[in-house]
Amino acid sequence: METIGDFPAGTSITAELRRTPAVWLVRIVGDVDIDCIEPLRMALSEATRTRTAVLLDCSGTTFADSSFLNAALQAIRFVPVHLAGVSGMLASLLKVTGTEEAFHVHPDVATGLRECARREENGP
Repeated sequence: METIGDFPAGTSITAELRRTPAVWLVRIVGDVDIDCIEPLRMALSEATRTRTAVLLDCSGTTFADSSFLNAALQAIRFVPVHLAGVSGMLASLLKVTGTEEAFHVHPDVATGLRECARREENGP
């Protein structure tokens, strides 16, 4: 596993490359809003250039606003985007905006990784 990019100290976004050609795993911890969205955009940009899917680990996300949603929806233009561990405010955001169907949603990271690997082997 390797870190993507050089994120500012204290950022709530970390991104890791899993040792599978199928997916970038991007862990999101804490609050994601317009003031701290750039590291997520950087990670998604890198992931969409080099991988076939992105798995956003949202299990540690305590807040996400429309800037998160916009970044994730932009990535969908290039690769499948999977969300794992969606709950609370993020689940509400997806439901209220009607965007939950745009993503592949999984209960946890392990399930998301298995599904990404399955899709890579068998196609969508």
